[in-house]
Parts: sequence; C-alpha cells; structure tokens
Amino acid sequence: MTLFQNKLEAINNELKIDKVGVTIQNRRQSLYLRAMLPDKYAPEWTKLKQQRIPTRLTAEDTNLIKAKKLALKLSSQKISRLFIWNEWLADEKKLAAQKKSLKISDIYKAFEEDFWSGEVERTPKKKRNWKSIAQYLAPRNKLTKPDSIKLEHHKLLTADYIISTVKKFKTEKTRFDMMKYCLRLATFAEIPDLKEVKKFSEKLKYEPLTREAKDPELMYNTVKELRSHPRFGWAIAAIFTYGCRVSEVWTLKPVEGHVAECSNNNKEDAKMKLKYCYALPKSYVEEFDLMNVRRNFEMIGVDNYDAEKAAAEGYAMAKWLRDYFKDKKEKFQLYDLRHYWGIKSTKSDLSTANAAESMGHSVKIHQDTYLSTFALKDAREVAAKKL
Repeated sequence: MTLFQNKLEAINNELKIDKVGVTIQNRRQSLYLRAMLPDKYAPEWTKLKQQRIPTRLTAEDTNLIKAKKLALKLSSQKISRLFIWNEWLADEKKLAAQKKSLKISDIYKAFEEDFWSGEVERTPKKKRNWKSIAQYLAPRNKLTKPDSIKLEHHKLLTADYIISTVKKFKTEKTRFDMMKYCLRLATFAEIPDLKEVKKFSEKLKYEPLTREAKDPELMYNTVKELRSHPRFGWAIAAIFTYGCRVSEVWTLKPVEGHVAECSNNNKEDAKMKLKYCYALPKSYVEEFDLMNVRRNFEMIGVDNYDAEKAAAEGYAMAKWLRDYFKDKKEKFQLYDLRHYWGIKSTKSDLSTANAAESMGHSVKIHQDTYLSTFALKDAREVAAKKL
C-alpha cells in the first residue's frame, strides 16, 4: 500500500471514529465524498442512499486535508438538513464535458483501478469477485479462444453494442451474467444511453436448475473402490463423509469425536475462517480410515491456504474422476458427494443450523437447497428412525 493510501485510510478512520458519516474515496485519481444523501432529482430526507460527490481535487497528499474539510462541511449540512445538491454540483456540466473517452479499453482500465482503490488487503473474496468480472469484461489475450465472445476493447461502450454482444451468448445463464457485468461497467462509465441498457437488462431472467441427487449406492461403491488411490483416495472419501467443498478438503483435519476441522471457503465471507464438519454417518470415519490422512499436499490453518494450489489439485482430482467414469454409463461429479451429504443431513439428528454450519453456508441456503429435495420416502425414513 502506498504512502498516499495509508494517509487516506488514516483520515477515513478519523472520520469514522468521529461519526462524521462521510468517507473520502479515490476514484480514477480524483477524490470523492461518499455519504448517505437524498436523491438528486427528488430529494427526500426520509429516503437516503449512498451517493458520491466530486470534490474536484486530484488524488494527491496535499489535497487530503482539503477533502477532509469538505467531508466535515458535508456532514454539518446533513445534520442541519441544509444540504443542496446544486451547491455541490455547480460545475457538473463543465465536468461532464471533460469526461474521459467512452472507448471500452479506457473504461475498463479505470473500472479496474476503481475496483481495487482503497483496498488495504486483496482478500480471497475480492480476488474471486474480480476474476468473475474479468472473465466476461477483460480484453482478448493469447489464451483467448478465437470463437470466444468478448468485448472488443477498441470499440465504444454503447447500449447497442452491449445488447448485441449479450445476444450472442447461447445460454440463459451466460447472457444473464454478461449483462450483469456490462451493466455494472456502463453504470460506472455513466454512458449516455444507460437507460436502454437497464431496460434490456430487466428483460433477462435466469433461474438455476435444481440439482438432482445421484444414486447413493453408486457413490458409496465408487468411493469404496477408489479409496486406495495414493493421491486422491483419501480426499474423495473425506468429501463423501464430511460434506466439505473440494477446495476445502486439502485443509481438512479429522479429530476425535467424528468431527473434522477445515477452512470455510464461503465466497460471501470477507475473510476465510475455520469450521467444523460432522461425519455422516460416523461409521465412515473408521470404514474409510479417514484418521490416516494421505494426500499430495495439505494446508493446515487458514493462514497457510493457497487458493491457486488448491484449485489446481481440485482440477486434477476432477479430471481423475472423469477419466475413471470415461467408459461407464452411470457417473457423478465431485460436487455430487457434497450435495448428497446435504441431503443426508436433512434425515439425520443434526439440526438445520448445525448442518448449515458444517457445510459452511447460511441456514437459508441450506433450507432452500436441501429441504426442497425432501420427499415422501424421506419422511417415512425419518419417521421410522425417530417416531
């Protein structure tokens, strides 16, 4: 982090401690104030939303004190409700005339800088978010396939170009995702025909398909057969038993009491943390000899986690399983093992909260994903066990 970023963070911390309700942001090498403010065109103090105000100050050390004074002035006007947009945006037309190019390459560069601006640490969650964005918006490179649909960065970002590009995608999901990120880019650039982009975006709908459970007997017999594999045998049995994510199994550490400790790689969490997974059923711990850990590499503790290495080993493991099923009619993917654990949890003695915690997601996600699979035969199975 640069000296300027340190100073900016220090001033924002002071504003936070003093409960000013305004922060200073560095966007495209210019300083902005960000605060909860009434709408520009229909101001109501009962309906506030996060908005930015340009300070017309460049992102330099010498301007930070000036920006702080403006933040205090804005806070005072908010408290007294004397804030008026026109007074702060008097030169808006002049600024609009000076706006940068609508060329996609220029906008994308500024967008990326803005995405990372003010970041003290590039967290795994933030990195994953940018990777998802760049997958659709980044320019072509040497690794891009010739037939891949990408934004042509030498062109201008207009509503017509965005809509025509989105329509080229073949599936509902890819069209929906591309539209989502293009809209974000267009909103950032404040393109003149933004309303047309939003209007088209509202027409696109995408509902994820419900994942069907694979044959439990097939999964059990496959795991049993593959358990002896020196590289992936232990890992596939651990996923089947504890329901962890593939990316987490390299950190999983079985402990006494049919429980395992591992990282929680939930994309919604800002920082990685530990979680405890339950064995379902308990007998699998002994049957698959899971206390005897055997894998190519391991990362115990969240501080030692390496996302790239975990992903590489996960891809290798997925390919290994695909190769095993190559000539077989019935097959499943690694995620199906975790999915089946979630289904088993609905019929176990675990509470929904404990099962969700074990899988590393919210109770709502657990209910929506796994209780929706509960059928009459499952109800009879639970009744036979507990009633």
